[in-house]
Amino acid sequence: MILLLAPYFEKKPWAGNKLKKYFDCPSSIGEAWIVSGYKNKSSLIINGPYKNQTLRKVFHEHEELFTPLKDKEFPLLIKLISSSDNLSVQVHPNDNYALKKHNQLGKFECWYILDDNASKEVILGLNLKNARELKSVLKNNTLEDFLLHKKIKANDLVVVKQGKVHALLKDSFVLEIQEASNITYRLYDYNREPKRELHIEDSLNVIDYNNEHNYIYDFHKENSYDNNHFSINKMIINNKLIYKNKELEVFYVSKGKGKVNEFNIEEGSSFILTFESKEQIIFEGNMELIQIIPKVKEKEMLKMRKVALITGVISQDGYYLTKLLLEKGYEVHGLVQAETQILNSIFTKYLDNENFLYHVSDMTDTSNINRILENVKPDEIYHLACQSHINLSFDLPEYTTQVNSLGTLRLLDAIKNSEIKTRLFNLSSPYLFSGEIYPQDENTPFDVQSPFAVSKLYAHKMVQVYRNNFSLYAVNGICYNHESFIRNYTTFVAPKIISAVKRIKQGENFVLELGNLDARREWGHAKDYAYAMWLILQQDKPQDYIIATGVSYTVREFVISSFKHVGIDIVFVGKNEDEIGIDKNTKKILVKVNPKLMRPNEAKVLMGNADKLYKDTNFRVKNDLDSLIESMLKGE
Repeated sequence: MILLLAPYFEKKPWAGNKLKKYFDCPSSIGEAWIVSGYKNKSSLIINGPYKNQTLRKVFHEHEELFTPLKDKEFPLLIKLISSSDNLSVQVHPNDNYALKKHNQLGKFECWYILDDNASKEVILGLNLKNARELKSVLKNNTLEDFLLHKKIKANDLVVVKQGKVHALLKDSFVLEIQEASNITYRLYDYNREPKRELHIEDSLNVIDYNNEHNYIYDFHKENSYDNNHFSINKMIINNKLIYKNKELEVFYVSKGKGKVNEFNIEEGSSFILTFESKEQIIFEGNMELIQIIPKVKEKEMLKMRKVALITGVISQDGYYLTKLLLEKGYEVHGLVQAETQILNSIFTKYLDNENFLYHVSDMTDTSNINRILENVKPDEIYHLACQSHINLSFDLPEYTTQVNSLGTLRLLDAIKNSEIKTRLFNLSSPYLFSGEIYPQDENTPFDVQSPFAVSKLYAHKMVQVYRNNFSLYAVNGICYNHESFIRNYTTFVAPKIISAVKRIKQGENFVLELGNLDARREWGHAKDYAYAMWLILQQDKPQDYIIATGVSYTVREFVISSFKHVGIDIVFVGKNEDEIGIDKNTKKILVKVNPKLMRPNEAKVLMGNADKLYKDTNFRVKNDLDSLIESMLKGE
């Protein structure tokens, strides 16, 4: 497929006037980003089925066109640059430095000198031996005396290697071909006003000192340059060429005019031949083309840490996910509602880990969510944040809806609008089911019985809508009841029971009050469920799953088992509201039913069938009810 491109235009204070030769743009435009997949700076497709869509959007949604590239973003940025003044002196880091500091690959670029270029030189290199000498020169403000100026002419290819100090000068007109990276260190800006940020320390660390090697090639003679990042070739078309591409190939018309298939192209045009275009490609006319073929950097990309974002990170699922992901080498970003949350929690153990970062945020704040997504650019998002108290949802239905329903919508819409390539796991709930039919699987009809369940149903369905309509990798995991020692809120029944058992075992005169003892639920371990969440996001295709143990117990059975772990045998007598739990040995009443704790329209049997998850991922639960209770009692 042929994708013709229109550029994004970038205003610059040093803008020259050469771009007006090709484009109807203001005189303030210094750069035409002719091939770009940058957020809000993407080039536009102007033909075919993707007409008026950004290259960024198509790259993210149609991987089949860009095989075998696996980059998070379109890997090339190609610009036409026209200058009326010297550009700032810069240097780019190598992959190792960029990976360590930014979790990104470094930056490599080339300049193809165009016919209308009036500058006779570029800055390429630094006549200093080490960082100590550079510090002294910067202190004395004499850097310009040590910059190496190299002669250039039209049709030269200037190679700017990582670590090489470089700058374009006044009256330059070049085709810049670079890896799509936003890591650039500005070393010097000619003391211009207003002052722009300099990156002195990073520059000192990455500069290739005392290297005067001249990486300038006469592309009249060479016509080809290959490196580890991309290859550049010059193609001359005289009349007609029948061509078959096998790779993703990018073209810029540097001279002449003609056609590529039925499309007219001329000097200044740019287009892409997608991977293994099935159509025959025919070039006609008299033209000079610059062809750029990006290289697959799979080995380098494997060195990059995956980035995960966890909403509602201060939770048992957030804790076990953070632990799991850090062990797997991820960079983990957690969202908290207030800094005190994380400082007063078990998460303080992670604060010294350079791969764990947190952000103050709230699912009701759209702009904050958008900003965090754009800055973090996560590979995976685990959406755990919610108002999870069912009883409270009857008292606070509007707040529950704001957080659970609209919070999820805000996140989905932020992903769509950011066009980042990410995978979203949404923590869904078994309370989508009434429990009349059990065990429940992915095809069981939903029947919600509380404001909480309604809010989670909205979120569940919206995930599906965005997946189906916007091609997002977004999935629901219906996580059945799971616990751990971390969830110690006694508003939840399992921690409430465990807390009471501890108090009674320690000799406290305490009676545990519960609601419906016949309610049948699952009780899995959060550690197992966190692992299942991760497994689900590793699948090739986005699908919704039940995460469950497949074994259910009544609240009464959970109580009996919990007391048994501390050596207390408890028996229940009576019925309904008069039922009580008695210590078999002492005859002391330890448990009684409180009618006020009965929920209206209580879901009956919530028990999941996770066969689909087991089949697709080989997931197996490792912790049974006894090991869960023991873990909660011991607090480990």
